[in-house]
Amino acid sequence: MASDNPVVRDLVIPLKDFPHLHEHQTLHDAVAELISYTCGEYDRIRYAELLIFNDRNQLSGRVTLQDILLSLDPRLKEASKVKEFEGKSSQFPDLTILWEDSFFVECTKWSHIHISDLMSPIKHTVKGGDPVLKALAIMINTKFTVLPAVEEGRVIGVIRLKEIFKAITARCRI
Repeated sequence: MASDNPVVRDLVIPLKDFPHLHEHQTLHDAVAELISYTCGEYDRIRYAELLIFNDRNQLSGRVTLQDILLSLDPRLKEASKVKEFEGKSSQFPDLTILWEDSFFVECTKWSHIHISDLMSPIKHTVKGGDPVLKALAIMINTKFTVLPAVEEGRVIGVIRLKEIFKAITARCRI
C-alpha cells in the first residue's frame, strides 16, 4: 500500500527558484542575487541564504545573510562574540554608535571579496525521495532551516523548515 506521507521532492523549491552562485563570484554578486528574490508589498527578501557551487556545478557551501553582514566590517565579528549584548556589562552597544559612520564607509570596500571566502561547507543533504520527517530531524539536530535536496548526484533544489511546518501541520490538522 502506497503511503500518502509527503517526501522531500513534494516540498522542494527548485534550484532555479532559489538564490545560488558560483564560488568565484563576489560579495557584491551575492547581495544582488539575494535582493533579486524579493516579494510582497514591502519588497522583503525571501531567502536568508544562498547555495554556492564550484566550476563543475558541484555544491560547495552556503552563505547566509549573517555571513555577508559579518564580512562588511571586522569589528562586527568581535561584537558578535559578546555573550551579553545589553546592559552595562558590554562595551559594544556604545561602541557601535561611535563607529556607525565609519562602518558605512568601510563596508563598500569589501564588495570584491570572493563569496567562497565567506561560505560554510554543507554537511547534510537529503534525497528527493526521503521522508519529510528525515529532513525535519536533520534540521532539528543541526539548527539549519534549509537543506539542499539531491537526486542522481545533482542538486534539484532546497527544502525549508517553513514548507515542512506547513505540510506537517496540514497533515496533522492542527
